Amino acid sequence: MSSAVARLLLAGAAFSIAGTAVAQSNSAPAQQQQPAAGGLILPGTVQSPQQGPSPAAGTIGQQPQAAPRPQQQQAPAAARPQQAPAAAPSAAAPSAAAQPSAPSKPGVLKGQWQVEPEVFTDGTFKMCSAGAEFDNRLHLLFLRNPAKRTQMVLGIPGAQMPPGQRAEINVSVDDKVKRTLGAVVSQPNALAIGLGDDAELLKAIGSGSVLKIDVPGDTASFQLKGTTKALSDLTTCVDQGVAGTLKLPAPREPVIAPPLAKLLVDAGLQNARAIPVDKIPPQQRPGDYAWQIGDKVLGAVRSFPIGEAAGDFSKVTDTYVEQLKKSCTGTYTPNMAAVENLPAYKLRTGSVACDAEGQKIHVSLLMQFIELPKQQGQEQAVRVLNVYSHEATDAEKAQADGATQGLAKALREKGKEPLPTPGAAAPKAQ
Repeated sequence: MSSAVARLLLAGAAFSIAGTAVAQSNSAPAQQQQPAAGGLILPGTVQSPQQGPSPAAGTIGQQPQAAPRPQQQQAPAAARPQQAPAAAPSAAAPSAAAQPSAPSKPGVLKGQWQVEPEVFTDGTFKMCSAGAEFDNRLHLLFLRNPAKRTQMVLGIPGAQMPPGQRAEINVSVDDKVKRTLGAVVSQPNALAIGLGDDAELLKAIGSGSVLKIDVPGDTASFQLKGTTKALSDLTTCVDQGVAGTLKLPAPREPVIAPPLAKLLVDAGLQNARAIPVDKIPPQQRPGDYAWQIGDKVLGAVRSFPIGEAAGDFSKVTDTYVEQLKKSCTGTYTPNMAAVENLPAYKLRTGSVACDAEGQKIHVSLLMQFIELPKQQGQEQAVRVLNVYSHEATDAEKAQADGATQGLAKALREKGKEPLPTPGAAAPKAQ
């Protein structure tokens, strides 16, 4: 498929609605909001233009890059939230102006370093991780990919940092080897630090006594017991993974989630071929899940939590379509149908076309808006927008439109009954 075909809906760039118009809900995570037999709610976030895409532990580069959202790719155990730490770096957003506090006693290793391979959602080798927990309730995680680039993740259980926030931090080993490095909040409880292939720093971490990480406003320090073996085992793990001699774990999630797979079948798209989006560079991912129909039609779905300030469904979809225009360098033509009100949710179909330098790109769209009433303890109602897209060159637009029509028919059928009230006994999923 031409790279231009996947240009309009890449990486969620089309949905930065003026920074404040769309907000992450403070309610339950999207995967907990999924109503039985009520259509699909997939993981996703909306970023402000200032923040950019949300990176996550597991994408390795000289500087941390964008990666799948935490709900989509769960972090290794060393970075998962547990109870809030008694002494930990501040959970507030990193700020370059903040000064580090005096370090407390270096954390002591609890148990052993755990080295294990990580796989893509299709089961192929991705990277290896070495993780450990310390008695200061913080975690350290080293990730290394086949290109031998390394990322260090500082896990802060219980923290609520804003994903995507970036800052410069100071890293030192025994106050001798010192670096100022770029870091990014990869998850609310994890700070990813790109080490790249800095051989001197990695050697110091493997042979030194104390690692100190000065984050804005606080300092974390760790005794480096066991890192010599851990980093050696990490290298061996990667070498064996590249050579194909390493026993790999089962994928953590399917390439296509079962509810989505069933919906595609119900829509008559049983011949769609799943695409493992985590193998696609983050800035080029067409959605949270993707599939291919024939040779030249790319299907995808992306989900967005929608703040109440974004307005009603009609306004949200109009804004979305308007944002898509920014990805078209030629003549842009939107064509959207009226909103359909169903008992369970709202739907809207349509398409956009981009004629750039003689190449016509057609994107067929189906938008599904699910809104659940605000419950006690919630600051706002649960509002989720699911955008199903099928992209193709102009020659294959009939096939793209047909796929959208099949999905719309299936969702109309599913939306005939109201969604179960949160907290009430829900019917079994179809």
